[in-house]
Amino acid sequence: MKKIKIADLIKYLILLTATLIFVFPLVWVFYNSFKTNSELFANPWNLAQSLSLENYTYAWKQANIGRYFLNSVIVCSISLILCLILSSAAGYALTRLKWKLSDTVMMIFLVGMMIPIHSTLIPLFLMFSRMGIINSHLSLIIPYTVSGMPIAVFIMTGFLKSFPAEIEESAVIDGASMRTVFFHITLPIARPSIATVAIYTFVSMWNEMNYALVFLSDQRKMTVPIGLNAFKGQYSTNYVALFAAVMITILPSLIVFSVFNRQVIEGMTSGAVKG
Repeated sequence: MKKIKIADLIKYLILLTATLIFVFPLVWVFYNSFKTNSELFANPWNLAQSLSLENYTYAWKQANIGRYFLNSVIVCSISLILCLILSSAAGYALTRLKWKLSDTVMMIFLVGMMIPIHSTLIPLFLMFSRMGIINSHLSLIIPYTVSGMPIAVFIMTGFLKSFPAEIEESAVIDGASMRTVFFHITLPIARPSIATVAIYTFVSMWNEMNYALVFLSDQRKMTVPIGLNAFKGQYSTNYVALFAAVMITILPSLIVFSVFNRQVIEGMTSGAVKG
């Protein structure tokens, strides 16, 4: 039987403690989402007396979380597809094609990673007002797509540089067009990085609040992060229903990370070492 070293034991204890610290708030919100407000205020640490889905029903139907959820799905899906298409094409062009301004364009994408989101709100609001798209989903799709591209291009270029281009060159010699090489060779090979970009971008878009708060005022078009404000009244807040809505809101992110966590690690580390 292999002996566990003291250093490894301490490391595992630290990791376990950190895991419990991060997981406990989520567990606490989950079991409190089945309580009534009176039970919550009486003792927020006890388990619920009965497992009732009343709070979830109220959050989904009466508080319109279902509508907000659908709006978020529409906005994030369209933005994610556009971001993946554009960033994949840009990453391919920056790593495989020879042109003068490739380094300059790559530098522009890297600079885009450093621009804070708050500095773009006023210019975008003025621009979208003139275009007449304020209070529409398009006013979110455009900034979501553009803001997700810098990190997406960075990940894609890092991955494409990590494997040799001889496979693509041999396909070109055999008569394959650039479109065929890109869609049938490059994209299938780059699936780990595409999965990483998709997961990271989706979670960022799903939880984004600043753009949605500034650009949307119609209740019917609001996304999930803004819809959570519906549970907060002027004089009181329905906390247990809010907890249920929070659990519904974070469910897609939890599912995505649980199913594709291996692809995230592979995609983030694939470009770290060449070989």
